[in-house]
Amino acid sequence: MNNIKIVFNKEMRRVFRDPKMIFSLFLLPVIILIGIYSLIGYLAKAEASDQEQHKSVISVQNAPADLESALSDFFGSAQVTWLDSQADITAAKQQIYDGTSDLLVIFPENFLQQVEDYEAGSSIPEVLTFYNPSQNYSTSARENFVAQMTSVYEKNLLKQRFGDLNALTAFTIDQNNPGSVIQDEQKASGKLLATMLPYMITLLLFAGTMSLGTDTIAGEKERGTMASMLVTPAKRSEIVLGKLLSLTVLSLLSALVYLVALIVALPQAMSFGEEMAFSITGSQIAMLAAVILSLAFLYVALVAVVAVFAKSVKEASAYVTPIYLLVIVAGIFTMISPGSGVKDTVYYLIPVYNCSVAMGEVFTMDLTITHFLLTFFSTLAYGGILTAVIAKAFGSEKVMFNA
Repeated sequence: MNNIKIVFNKEMRRVFRDPKMIFSLFLLPVIILIGIYSLIGYLAKAEASDQEQHKSVISVQNAPADLESALSDFFGSAQVTWLDSQADITAAKQQIYDGTSDLLVIFPENFLQQVEDYEAGSSIPEVLTFYNPSQNYSTSARENFVAQMTSVYEKNLLKQRFGDLNALTAFTIDQNNPGSVIQDEQKASGKLLATMLPYMITLLLFAGTMSLGTDTIAGEKERGTMASMLVTPAKRSEIVLGKLLSLTVLSLLSALVYLVALIVALPQAMSFGEEMAFSITGSQIAMLAAVILSLAFLYVALVAVVAVFAKSVKEASAYVTPIYLLVIVAGIFTMISPGSGVKDTVYYLIPVYNCSVAMGEVFTMDLTITHFLLTFFSTLAYGGILTAVIAKAFGSEKVMFNA
């Protein structure tokens, strides 16, 4: 046990006495994370503000006499060019293509007369719109125009034709039902967190483990310091446990720093959205911490078992990269299906993916004790199996001395 402690302390000193390693492991990722999320929030707010302040440029041909007054709110906030039936619309279309104009609307000649003279079986007057879907301003202008036309102008014309719009309404849905939405606000907010945090935690945790693990084992083999350690009286199993424990602690510290940075940065990125009503209980915190701990142990074992068979840091990094891609895929799967109902038991036995699912269900308050225990102990078991493989490899002179 004393030898395990010595190896553990040696690895911890190696990291915390190196300013470059402290900066790269704990400070630089935080700066990048907060910077990225703050930039996302700033750009999103700037885009929303820009859309609100933009004055749409619109051309309307053959406009009915009552159109401008009926849609005064829409046209009052736009720069409108009124075209008669003889006007050439080629230039207007080119401006939309170039992005200097947002929308062209063409009414049929004698539009109101066609509406008034309509009889069953006759053709319905068609209003044409031309816009550029690759331009946000153009898309927004068309959406607003169509919404105003159908909700205001069309209803006015139908009211003139039939007198009472209720005669055209067979039924309504939730028109006077303010309590239509029945949901747990905390669970709804938790679902939003479940789409992002499990993915970020699994990804950042592995990223920290990857750089540490390859240097701690493959790096020492490459530098020759591992050989000096192996000839000491300490058992090789003790060296393995000391290194794995130190890597696990460092990975958890790295993940904790990332998580705190994420919690600080996330409100900046979501400042343009609605506030979330979310709280977490002590038992949920305990389950989340246990899942993260077991996942950190598994990651350390995964990276270490690859690094121990590699002859250099470069080779170890090349071997670890495919595992990193699998971790990303597992996280993406949880992002696209959070809170989609209780999953089959087998999902909680799949390495890495089970932890992502469990963390997501902690936030949505769906994680059961049974599924938590399956996730926790299966992950520890996988890590234990890999640890046994690492200990076996440490006992091989051919593996450890790159013979």
